Amino acid sequence: MNPRLKFGVRLNIQGEMGSSSSGFDFTLEMARAAEDLGFDSVWMPDHLENAHLDRSRPILEHWTTLTAVGALTERVRLGGHTYNDNLRHPGVTAKMAATVDQITQGRLILAPGSGWFGDECHAYGIEWFEPDRRKARLRESIQVLQSLFTDERTTFDGEFFRLQDAYCNPKPVQQPYPPFWIAGEAPLTQEMVAELGDAWFMYSRRPEQVARMVPPMLERRRDRPLGVTLSTVYLSGDSDAEAQRWAEMYAEERKHRFTVPPTVDDVLASNLLGSPERIHERIAEWAEAGVDYLVIQPMPPMDGLRAFGEKILPAYL
Repeated sequence: MNPRLKFGVRLNIQGEMGSSSSGFDFTLEMARAAEDLGFDSVWMPDHLENAHLDRSRPILEHWTTLTAVGALTERVRLGGHTYNDNLRHPGVTAKMAATVDQITQGRLILAPGSGWFGDECHAYGIEWFEPDRRKARLRESIQVLQSLFTDERTTFDGEFFRLQDAYCNPKPVQQPYPPFWIAGEAPLTQEMVAELGDAWFMYSRRPEQVARMVPPMLERRRDRPLGVTLSTVYLSGDSDAEAQRWAEMYAEERKHRFTVPPTVDDVLASNLLGSPERIHERIAEWAEAGVDYLVIQPMPPMDGLRAFGEKILPAYL
């Protein structure tokens, strides 16, 4: 097995993917189990309303929950899967992120995304832009964040944000700042990854697709290293019938998430399922394609977390 591969796990804060709970106790139990099992990081989504089930269903607030999990764990790194740039001014995000990095003694990963769930922004009266404008806003946000983290005072005059002699103290523990794992695959996002990112955060794809996408990006980044992270669903269980059931649930919950909704066959072909041997083979194919980090979305969340942590993860520790 490839010992350089590292693994994170997505925590459940909104009762999706066959979860038995959406409360904080369940989220913390998952985080502590992930830490005990040897996962490198834990992740959680960032929404004001439940994005994958009924909008009225409970979902915990992202940064509050991330901070609490960080304070109640000792080793795992913490990230947003992904954090939603539309919901906050980057000055506020910078202050929160620096504080979380201080509280957790340097365990924060910043994974910004331009957002996709317009309904919550419309409901809350938050301005919602077309995709290219959201990406332009995200680019400015990252520039503001990186300046606030590194400069004594930040002055910025952009299309979306204007700052004048702004301070952000204390700075993050991690220097020059927590790593930026920029999420998405659109051309404008890839430009941001090449210019401003420390890692490219991709959604799960077949290994042959990843193998076509990664080399051109690494070629653009010949001057400095770039990590490649893949977020993938782990359909736990010992039978094809179980994998089929979880794949059907996932496709139904995500049918409004992507421009082209995933089919059940897409879910089965692009993620992790089956015997440990089959899963190790898929992971090796991704590693060969250039992936060095996997964030696992286990289905169901707790049982899947423990199954992956006990049956698969030890081979990479």
